[in-house]
Amino acid sequence: MKATFHLALIILLLATCKNVRNTNIGAASEPELIDDTTVFVLPPLESGEIFLKSRNPFGEAVELSGKQITGDTAIFNVSEMTMNVKDDYLVAKSRLRSGYFFMLFDRSTLKLLKTFGRSGQGPDEFVFPELVPTYDPALLAYAFETTNQKLYSIDRKGQMQAFPFELSTGQTKRYSDKQLVNLDENTFIYVETTSLGKGIFKVEQTNDSTYCREIYNLALNPKRKSGFTYIGDFAVNCEKNRMVYAYKYFKIVKFMDLNAETVRIINFERDTFDETSPYKMDGLDANVTHYWGACAQPEYVYLLYSGRTPYEVTKENNKQNYYIFVEQYDWNGNPVRKFKLDQWGYFTVDESRKELILASTNDDEPFFVYRLP
Repeated sequence: MKATFHLALIILLLATCKNVRNTNIGAASEPELIDDTTVFVLPPLESGEIFLKSRNPFGEAVELSGKQITGDTAIFNVSEMTMNVKDDYLVAKSRLRSGYFFMLFDRSTLKLLKTFGRSGQGPDEFVFPELVPTYDPALLAYAFETTNQKLYSIDRKGQMQAFPFELSTGQTKRYSDKQLVNLDENTFIYVETTSLGKGIFKVEQTNDSTYCREIYNLALNPKRKSGFTYIGDFAVNCEKNRMVYAYKYFKIVKFMDLNAETVRIINFERDTFDETSPYKMDGLDANVTHYWGACAQPEYVYLLYSGRTPYEVTKENNKQNYYIFVEQYDWNGNPVRKFKLDQWGYFTVDESRKELILASTNDDEPFFVYRLP
């Protein structure tokens, strides 16, 4: 009877997305032991704000050198690139000179298998598309055309098909800035500009009806309602019932469950809470870029971190002094490690192979692979 109970508990933990809590900041959660099987159980998420301005919870950054992939791969210019690893494939979006937006690579070799998603304004062509992660095992990703808010599924052969899911327009400008994640064929969750700044929305489709609701307001200062102020990166882990938002112009990261009922704020901006010191931004060139990319993986979330102004980055890159940081957190917001990469660009992580892939903005053969210690 005891063994039967333990087996049922393990199956339940692996099959469901659960609300979880943790009170330890600065260390990753430890796995719990159930019988002879080790199962990683994320503790409950603890709400509240943690102030880390005067602390270094990561310790010394781990410096990593990337191996450039040359020869049997693609040569292209990296432009606003996003990448997503799924099983044996890497699917990527970047504006290509060939007139296409999307690329499908063999994950192991990074050999280009296919380009697709033609640029243009005709039927099923793209002007400003975005790549949308999905938890559907049959698909690699979705494509979202921001000018008309149409969705397309991308299967494992790089075939695209229109996906009839109705998304609210939400904005009056000529394109949508939705950052979408697909949870299942009937549910998307996304970040979008609102009249108050930025918000997180969940949209669910049942039969012929669609229900959309805002579940969290991302604004930091009620007096600042510009969506530009709160630009950032959004990542979701359905299995762990978690999502995270990292602000570009504030060193602040918010972790929450998928309904935003419990929110934990990691604040590197201040030492204490002070209502008299409102969050503010300087001019664009003078403002430090903090978070510049996010990658959700099964056990951890990885955030690309600059910590410099665009002017400083350009100045260093012109001297061929390339580098950028990656911060690793568990899904309760506990800092784990910080890596310093010897290249600058866009990234993704493949935890199953313990590798980080970076697409350099400074090389014609842009792929660099980093082995995670």
